[in-house]
Amino acid sequence: MIFFRTVVFLFFFSVSLFSEPKQNPTAVQPDSKKITTKQAKDTQINSSEEAEKEEETISIEVTHEVVNDFIWRGQSFTGDYLARRNNTPYSSFAQAYTYVPVARVAHTNGFYFELEGNIALKGRSDRDSDQRIQSYPGALPVQLNQWQDRWTNGNFSPDAQGSSVFYDPANNVYTDKCNKALPDNAFLNPCALDPSRVKPYAEKNGMQRSDGLFTTFAYEMEAGRFGSFTVGTWWYYKNDRSNKYTWNEFFIWWELPWLRESLKPTIQTFTQTSYDVGGGYGNQYSSFSLSHTFFSDKPISLEWMSSLGYQWLNNNTSKKSGFNDLTTNWKFIWQDFFVSLNHVYRPDIDLYDNNRTYFQNSQNNFAFSNLSERDGRIADPSKLYGLQNELVYMAIQQSGLAEPLKILAKDSYQNQTIPRHLFWIGIGYTQKF
Repeated sequence: MIFFRTVVFLFFFSVSLFSEPKQNPTAVQPDSKKITTKQAKDTQINSSEEAEKEEETISIEVTHEVVNDFIWRGQSFTGDYLARRNNTPYSSFAQAYTYVPVARVAHTNGFYFELEGNIALKGRSDRDSDQRIQSYPGALPVQLNQWQDRWTNGNFSPDAQGSSVFYDPANNVYTDKCNKALPDNAFLNPCALDPSRVKPYAEKNGMQRSDGLFTTFAYEMEAGRFGSFTVGTWWYYKNDRSNKYTWNEFFIWWELPWLRESLKPTIQTFTQTSYDVGGGYGNQYSSFSLSHTFFSDKPISLEWMSSLGYQWLNNNTSKKSGFNDLTTNWKFIWQDFFVSLNHVYRPDIDLYDNNRTYFQNSQNNFAFSNLSERDGRIADPSKLYGLQNELVYMAIQQSGLAEPLKILAKDSYQNQTIPRHLFWIGIGYTQKF
């Protein structure tokens, strides 16, 4: 809620700051008999000065859009998050409805400031996704039989089979590194299991944690026969960041001088300067885009844009490079309202095949997370938790097969193919001040 209020405050503050009403120049009374030659010259001088002032203006444009998935550079920011929250497979068309407000404040000298937010409209509350009896959200399942045996037999010292009942609050995991000389008593041992806290817990997976805000500062410069250039920087602030760092990049765009009136060819390159924030991205991203507006003089116009992006190192761990996305957008515009149809194709799917893009969200002792980052497959959220999945993994574990065959069986059951195609639809309107 605090993050949402901050976004709303920034938007309305920008609008109120730059949308002061313009003062109309004093009208000259059409009494030609009383106007002397000197007065006429003074009027012309004042008019020219006012015209020069009018040329240096500030424009404000605010766009409101609702999309079924917030997708950027081929990555689903809300659809994949919602799939992990709801234990559903990753899909090409998500129903993770998101409000995307954009406010752009631009000056005629080329400088502009832009805010773009993504606010989830569905599944904002936390949910019990792992369906376990635990002592805190996201913990390993409590071995109730072993815990009961300890109290029955009076044996409170951990062993190889029962060490999971000792909880290390510093690392949020169960461990056998605690002081084994202390009894399994919540009042005497900080690593002990507190029976009063054993129950199902909702994990910290509400969609409110996926809310984010792009803040951009840039300068556009016309270069005559060389086209135009844009340089700037942006920051991405996330409501619930995985660490203390904020995602930041510097960028430079070059709108080529050829075919500017018809296709507007543009080369963009982004260089990341912030620490690897775990968003699946790495050092540099470059793209080439084309765009055109059809029926610009008609009541209903159509905008088209296609962009091919290349990723240099997807993250600092996998260190894979390749064609990241081929994104196509169609926007139907009627007055201030618009409908957009969007599609992205991800050519080198290996760039997304890692536990930083599709987060490892299972600590199941039987399930595996991601055996290979080259097979284009990832753990299916619907195959990780719940009684049915536990029974399948237990059956495989107790089947008597050789260990390599067990691993293959678990991998075949658990993993799904990463979607190469993503689709999303947007509906919105634009305000100009």
